[in-house]
Amino acid sequence: MLKKKGEVHVTHKTSNPFDRWEIEKLAAEVGLSLVEKARFYEYYYPGYKNKRGSGYRCDESFPVGLCMTFKFAKP
Repeated sequence: MLKKKGEVHVTHKTSNPFDRWEIEKLAAEVGLSLVEKARFYEYYYPGYKNKRGSGYRCDESFPVGLCMTFKFAKP
């Protein structure tokens, strides 16, 4: 559910192979349109800690590399 004028922000790696996810296309398939795309910088988020998310190494961090924050809204 998204409030009127609400946004969904997704930060995702944009290098190969992660660019194959086609984040913008996936969002469009559920009725969201791109509002803005901004470079993600870890230092803008004090205390930020990433994690792998699954498997036996799920609590380990990984190099963030080139990431973008995609901001979507309902048209």
